[in-house]
Amino acid sequence: MLLCVVLAISLNTVMEMLSRRSLIQGVGFLILHPVHFSCNVLVVLLTLLLSLLVRRRVFLLSLVSTIWLGLAVTNFVLLGFRTTPLAAIDFYILKPVFSIVKIYLTIPQMILIVVSFLAVIAGAVLVFLKAPKHRALYRGALGSIAMTAVATFGLIHFSIQADATSLSFANLAEAYRNYGFAYCFTTSLLDTGIHQPSDYTEEVMVTLAEEVEQEQEDQPSDQENLAEQTGRQPNVIIVQLESFIDPNRLSGVAYSQNPVPVFTYLKEHYTSGYLTVPSIGAGTANTEFEVLTGMSLDYFGPGEYPYKTILQKSTCESIAYNLKEVGYGTHVIHNNSGTFYDRHLVFPNLGFDSFTSLEYMNQVEQNPLGWAKDSILTTEIQKALLSTEEQDFVYAISVQPHGKYPSSPLGDEEPITVSCDGLSDEELTAYSYYVNQVYEVDAFIGSLIQTLSACQEPTVLVLYGDHLPSIHVAEERMAEGDLLQTEYVIWDNMGLSEQDQDLQAYQLSSFVLEQLGIDNGILNAFHQSFQDNSRYQEYLELLEYDMLYGEQAVYGGSSKYAPSDMQMGVTPITISGYDWENETLSVTGSAFTPFSRICINGDPVETQFVSSGLIQAPQVTLADGDQITVAQIGEDGIALSQTDPVSYFPSE
Repeated sequence: MLLCVVLAISLNTVMEMLSRRSLIQGVGFLILHPVHFSCNVLVVLLTLLLSLLVRRRVFLLSLVSTIWLGLAVTNFVLLGFRTTPLAAIDFYILKPVFSIVKIYLTIPQMILIVVSFLAVIAGAVLVFLKAPKHRALYRGALGSIAMTAVATFGLIHFSIQADATSLSFANLAEAYRNYGFAYCFTTSLLDTGIHQPSDYTEEVMVTLAEEVEQEQEDQPSDQENLAEQTGRQPNVIIVQLESFIDPNRLSGVAYSQNPVPVFTYLKEHYTSGYLTVPSIGAGTANTEFEVLTGMSLDYFGPGEYPYKTILQKSTCESIAYNLKEVGYGTHVIHNNSGTFYDRHLVFPNLGFDSFTSLEYMNQVEQNPLGWAKDSILTTEIQKALLSTEEQDFVYAISVQPHGKYPSSPLGDEEPITVSCDGLSDEELTAYSYYVNQVYEVDAFIGSLIQTLSACQEPTVLVLYGDHLPSIHVAEERMAEGDLLQTEYVIWDNMGLSEQDQDLQAYQLSSFVLEQLGIDNGILNAFHQSFQDNSRYQEYLELLEYDMLYGEQAVYGGSSKYAPSDMQMGVTPITISGYDWENETLSVTGSAFTPFSRICINGDPVETQFVSSGLIQAPQVTLADGDQITVAQIGEDGIALSQTDPVSYFPSE
């Protein structure tokens, strides 16, 4: 028991040093925050005491200690690449991370991680075989565990009641600093979804839905529905810009020229403002979730990604569903892997008709780190707009300025020169790289607006950053706004009035639809008419719980939305013919990309991309009746779509 207590204190001290990336700050947490440190010690102690229930006491004690240290080391490594600390949800998105790990780690680092992992396993096996066995003392062990559990939950409850600790982490990085690693990680593991509010009943929700409807009817509208005004609704395009901030917001940094001239012009002449997002340095999918659904992540579990939890099995009201109801085609575009954050599974539950991911794009340029350049999005957005006769809603997700930012020059000439006193060469190199990537993104914005202007269709374009870049200079020198604020602008070619306003990410879509006179959808109408209500946040929590976890009383007791029959890619991939000669199978068709793989009876074979109309598979053997298909397969090996099969029969 004494060993467990000493070990719990030691482990927590080491974990806090790793979490804060500082020996002094780790010890400082113990001294300056004794209650929070004690909570963390008790959490770890509770897991260590499980060893008293087994005969192989030393082995289990070593195993539990290794797991805690492993989590702390993983958090330490992650914080070198991003601002958001390790949470349990990160293990849900582990598989797609393997496809981009080469951007963050060198080959020697990857080898070292594998060797270290194997060494830990070997050490665990050795301890299991060699460690002494002890007689299990169940009565004493259970008593110790029970007393520790009471002390743990009692102290945490006391701390929460005294407003010294919280179960809700609006800023995950800040929560880890304030409350400690063990407590926060354990909370993220156990606390998911939205807890039922104390005043939740079906009757309350029916009444609230009626109030929203009545309030919307009574709300004076400054903007007449544009369909009635012009006879046609505009195309609505929202572009989420990866890690995009205006570099001019940073103090003490000078640039050879304005890195974002287009964005600066848009802010000066069109509706714009700060956008408060739910994460810092990472968490793209969570900002995306808030913008698309109008739901706040404040009521979900710490660090939770709804894309990996509730939206795997449930539909959710969204701007896509709202616009589909008034006749829009709905498309989503992302110049990165379609399986990342399980977007290929989630987007049908958000009402999209098509999803064009990197696997469905041709002629994609890459930046020095290997991320797709955002210029390709102009082409893909134009394809989406031309794919239907009706007006379209397009949601595009960019990726170009994504980290990890290099600490040494990559050899490319950079048009923007950055100077800043107080930065090391490595920090200046990393930030210069980021600024020049943002400069190219700004050029993409200008090109996109030129393209949309040339189309001569009424259009509304919304641009916003998803979160602060994971780069220290951006955190340390932010002079305008806070670290959870990016910026948005709304460009249009219809003369909409400028209405600058700071918004939460979950308010952005309803704010845009309000300018267009579109008020369908309960959450959309709620945000448009209840923002000044004193119970706004209380009602929002009730609505979110009812829609996703409750009785869906606001919809009459069952979901209003069915999953869409989403097509991967705007243009269907088809096979028009094939030729097998000298064991080389040539397949002709349309919309092939470098991710197209020929499959024989469902099994992919080595495939060479020749053009969008031709792909080939060398050294292939075919038999009568073999089924030939073409599948789009990403780097993670997951097939996103597959053509109809064509049967092979030798010509007579």
